[in-house]
Amino acid sequence: MQLRSAWLSLFLILPVAFAAPEKLDLTFAVPMVAIIVAIFLALMGMLSKTISDPKLEAWTKTEIRELIAGVIIVVIVTAFFISSSGITIALTGKSDPITAATDVLDGLVEKYDIAYVYIVQAATKIRVAATYSPYSAIPLWYVSINYTTNPLAGIAIMLNSLNMATQALANVIYLAEGLRLLLLFCKAVVPPVILPLAFVLRLIPFTRKTGNTLIAVGLAAVVILPFSVVLAGELNSTLGDEMPDARISDITALDSNSLAMITVEPLCESTAARLLLGATDPLFSLIVCLPLLLIPYVGPALFGLCFNLVMYVVYPIIMDVFQIVMTVLIIIWELSLANGAEGYAMVVYDQVHPFLVEVNNLVLLSYIDFIVIATVTIVGARSLSAALGGEAYMAGIQRLI
Repeated sequence: MQLRSAWLSLFLILPVAFAAPEKLDLTFAVPMVAIIVAIFLALMGMLSKTISDPKLEAWTKTEIRELIAGVIIVVIVTAFFISSSGITIALTGKSDPITAATDVLDGLVEKYDIAYVYIVQAATKIRVAATYSPYSAIPLWYVSINYTTNPLAGIAIMLNSLNMATQALANVIYLAEGLRLLLLFCKAVVPPVILPLAFVLRLIPFTRKTGNTLIAVGLAAVVILPFSVVLAGELNSTLGDEMPDARISDITALDSNSLAMITVEPLCESTAARLLLGATDPLFSLIVCLPLLLIPYVGPALFGLCFNLVMYVVYPIIMDVFQIVMTVLIIIWELSLANGAEGYAMVVYDQVHPFLVEVNNLVLLSYIDFIVIATVTIVGARSLSAALGGEAYMAGIQRLI
């Protein structure tokens, strides 16, 4: 019987699908099928009286009552959809339940996006502090001492927690966006295709149970599902001030404010300065003294004097002064962090820990919302299907709860 119902549904929907110029709409098929079934039952009634078959006559009368009941169901469902805008406006202030549901999901996604931005900002600032490892070579005549430090490396452990928060947020974002797409899909497909097809199957005597089940599924998709989303949003609003708000109170507190970093920042951002300091002594001398060749007559001689002076005196002095200044800045910064590294770590903890708690609460609340939405929708679909005389178990969907 189930295989026969599936083939009948396929044969009904395919010709209409190929004939549809723009999009599939099976609404017109409902009255046509109702008339065809009524004619068929009338012929069966005449045949039962002609051949004096009481079983066929009883079956015909039963099916006529079922046809009338099916028409009543179609009228009731159609009237409900016509009047549903007023009910939706009274409950949600929106003219469409799916629009109200997507607004709820958009509000949740906005909270997820805000938390995601704070995670990116916090991770960037913490990684800068944890990986900042200045290096300097201290010149001592013909030898030099290399000096490097990384006093804030331990704060990188906070990145693990931020990575876990990112994964948790990504999961609920996928669920929320997927549910939003499902609502829009149901809005576009169920009224013009699924429900008319369900009405057609309900009116046909041999596919009545399949039709009742499909009616329940269609109503659950466009009525119970969006209202369950709105219900979850209203339940969230009852939390009031306890509603999770994943924000970092002072994101600028995560800046390490390295003295060495701030001091040399303009120098590092200057392309010309980095090019000159990164050049070797012959190249630096060539760049500095090359304009002297433009002087007539004495230009080559001046270039030779300048080149030797810059390469053997000026350039080494510049590099030594630069390295000494950088070394002093690094040592001062490290000495200032003798007791300050732990202070910065506590600042990071004080800012990130409450934020992670709020992210955890937001994700947990979102999972509760999705469980409530799935439970209400599936239980409503099963109950409605059983009330209409359809399949109550719904194999496959049953396993979702």
